[in-house]
Amino acid sequence: MSGPMIPYTTARRADSGVNNVTLGIWLFLASEVMLFGALFSCYALIRTAASTWPRGSDVLNLTIGAVNTAILLALTAAAFRARHRDVRKARALFGLASLLAVAFLALKGVEYSSEISHGLTPATSTFMATYFTFTGVHALHVIGGIIANAWVMFGVGRVGDDMTAGRVRAVSLYWMFVDVIWWLIFGLLYVA
Repeated sequence: MSGPMIPYTTARRADSGVNNVTLGIWLFLASEVMLFGALFSCYALIRTAASTWPRGSDVLNLTIGAVNTAILLALTAAAFRARHRDVRKARALFGLASLLAVAFLALKGVEYSSEISHGLTPATSTFMATYFTFTGVHALHVIGGIIANAWVMFGVGRVGDDMTAGRVRAVSLYWMFVDVIWWLIFGLLYVA
């Protein structure tokens, strides 16, 4: 026996002024702000309490971090370009975004492998534990973005143009959030 379904409409709701997918993505992003807000608050407390703290560029591979930043910028640009295209063309742009996300994860894997081979693990120091926590949680969000991209790409032709456009807008906002979080991680851990 199936229960009542939440209606997925493309019309704006009278109570909120936005459609369901727009409201849903903003509520989801608000929860993500709380998650990363807690992590950044912990970072601030740990960092200010530490008697010594390494400069990230002395410990981490700044070049790989910068390349990953460029990859995420290109990925987010592809997702946002999809917002202003025919929904069929959006599929190709989200495919490109997915390939860039996989490249980001592969490069992050190379970076992790190099750090671990040099004895830099979460047990090495509070800095490394913080680094692996932040970048690991971020990498999980990149994986989630790849799944969301598939939701957009494979929905084209099945759910119609209006619903696909809503998905494109929602996932574009998600990628912007993931990008902004990476800029903060890069600035705080790699550069500062």
